[in-house]
Amino acid sequence: MATSLPDVSAKPRPVLAMEPELVPVFETAGAPFSVTGHVPWTELDAWLRRAPASTVVVVNPYAGIRGDRFPRVRDLLRGFPSVPVVAAMELRPEMVGDVALLLEWGVSEVVALGTESTPRALAARLRQAHVRPLKRALEAALSPYAGAEARQILLAAAEVAAEGGLAPELAARLGVTARTLTVRCARADLPAPRQVQTWLRVLLACKLLDDPARTVYGAAYASGYQTERSLRRAITTFLGVDSTTLRKAGAFGTAAAAFNAALRDARETARERRRV
Repeated sequence: MATSLPDVSAKPRPVLAMEPELVPVFETAGAPFSVTGHVPWTELDAWLRRAPASTVVVVNPYAGIRGDRFPRVRDLLRGFPSVPVVAAMELRPEMVGDVALLLEWGVSEVVALGTESTPRALAARLRQAHVRPLKRALEAALSPYAGAEARQILLAAAEVAAEGGLAPELAARLGVTARTLTVRCARADLPAPRQVQTWLRVLLACKLLDDPARTVYGAAYASGYQTERSLRRAITTFLGVDSTTLRKAGAFGTAAAAFNAALRDARETARERRRV
């Protein structure tokens, strides 16, 4: 499990608690988390289509279940696999199999109510869940040539992209100046910070486009593009395909391959520069 980066200059992060009793519990986590509730399960899909990419959904899998195990959580994860989901429940030994099933489905974090309900513990769990599906996919897709420093920068850039930030926010997230960030990117054989952040926004949008329940407009809105047309233009510019073709081929996988090619070009350029 990857270590979460510090919350330096983080914007408010929406947390949607699906059960009313979870709202006061998670409100104790404090800033930068902004907890809301009162969204019925029947309206969740529509709500998530309008939600920013930094949103975390908190559920009690045992609340209101009938018949099959956790049907609402299963449908949520199937429709919106890019959305971080935190399962909050009382944990007992006989629930081990249920926890394993939830994690297999894609739940980002599990909170043991009672033992892990302190403000510090809850904040830590929410930080770990922040943009977890994108970061998990990015770590899995990155070329093995990307070193530890490159990965740290790129994971921070993923968080910043989900919050609608640009290169200055990336520098703030890493606790360095813009000049130092440029030096760090060059040392890690990455493109310039502005290009890194632009690429991460494209990768974020493509991760969202892989959600079966999300529209192109919804992906554009959630990933910080001003219009659907802006996202379509970015996809064509960076990936050379239209959004319909991209979704059929697997949006994130296609974008990750192109990003690795861009990283390879940056690495070769840096090596040539060092030879001079």
